[in-house]
Amino acid sequence: MTDTPLHIQTPLLRSGPLSRALGGAVWLKLESLQPSGSFKLRGIGRACSVQRDRGARHFISSSGGNAGVAIAHAGKALGIPVTVVVPRSSSAHVIEVIRQAEARVMVRGETWQEAHEHACSLTDNAAVYIHP
Repeated sequence: MTDTPLHIQTPLLRSGPLSRALGGAVWLKLESLQPSGSFKLRGIGRACSVQRDRGARHFISSSGGNAGVAIAHAGKALGIPVTVVVPRSSSAHVIEVIRQAEARVMVRGETWQEAHEHACSLTDNAAVYIHP
């Protein structure tokens, strides 16, 4: 089992302008500095590590954005193939970022729910669903 997290410790910075405007200390957690660009990597990376340790050989997920990027990043880092099912409403940019992390992208349905249902249908003993 691996206990090495896929995410990094991001800085916490005090915002002078927001602190003054609100009359109290305001701190900003810079999760945009995560390797995948959002906080989603924290939970998804952990779930992927656990499933890999349980024998998963393929990760399946559904997402229209940050979760798909996070699972693609986690799968690449762990050496596990990833398929992300996205709805037609997903931006071309998000799809390209997922593909750049070497994940397979499938476009299915008009909504996330339809993409989710298709993704769930792709699972088996070796291919596990990682919820966004």
